Amino acid sequence: MKLGISTWSVPWSIGVPGYPPPPQPGDVMRLLNRAVDLKADVLQIADNLPLSRMTEGELDRLQEAACLREVTLEAGTRGLDSQHLGQYIRIAHRIGARLLRTVLSGCLCGPEQMAQAEAGIRGVLPLLERQDVTLALENNEAFSAAEFAGLIRRIGSPYVGICLDTANSLGRPETLETVVEHLAEHAVMLHAKDYDIRRIDTRMGFSVVGRAVGDGRVDFDYVLAALRRRGRDHISVIVEHWPPFEGTIEATLQTESEWLARSVRFLRSKLSHPDDKAIG
Repeated sequence: MKLGISTWSVPWSIGVPGYPPPPQPGDVMRLLNRAVDLKADVLQIADNLPLSRMTEGELDRLQEAACLREVTLEAGTRGLDSQHLGQYIRIAHRIGARLLRTVLSGCLCGPEQMAQAEAGIRGVLPLLERQDVTLALENNEAFSAAEFAGLIRRIGSPYVGICLDTANSLGRPETLETVVEHLAEHAVMLHAKDYDIRRIDTRMGFSVVGRAVGDGRVDFDYVLAALRRRGRDHISVIVEHWPPFEGTIEATLQTESEWLARSVRFLRSKLSHPDDKAIG
């Protein structure tokens, strides 16, 4: 497995709407150099730093810079409209990215939205094949894990798989075991995201809070072993974070940076020394 970082590894460094901006907002070249500093194999540039805003010349320079630094690029966007996906498939091909991750809006969806999602993906299958780009659909609360798996099976293309996220399906809600059981066999990338669950101060309810990877409740030994046992030991493992706002942007950026360093160290130890813990 290849260890990577993403624009969602450092959301505060890029900028979060409604909060103070970072003193030096992140850009793709700065993030590429961060990947090199962390000795990451992969950089995933997702929807919070849209590649569609870059010119063709900027995309070409990004591809050249990544190649020179021996970092594999992956692209990311949001939505399943065929026209929009087509634009991003071409962008992915231009920067040498073999994987394009996309995610649906964060709301509970029904049969009509599932039909639209399937139609959107089917509409770009010929382009995915021509450009040799694989679409990775990220699980979240939009559909159940079983529904995501059913969609991938119905499409039945080697150019369409799952971006398995270890936290997003809490919004459904579904356990990690349910998500892994249904989606591990279809995974073409892993979003490693950790969290804790706490009771609120009244004791009448819970809050879900982000954690550095390895500091929360996700059993990554279980997740990685499940992926390996299903032959998914070649996929990228991308750090993602939900860091809290710490009152000032400076303190928040410090927390984010510390989390990223800890997360990379933790995952590198797991990928270098796999623990094939028994799974049910």
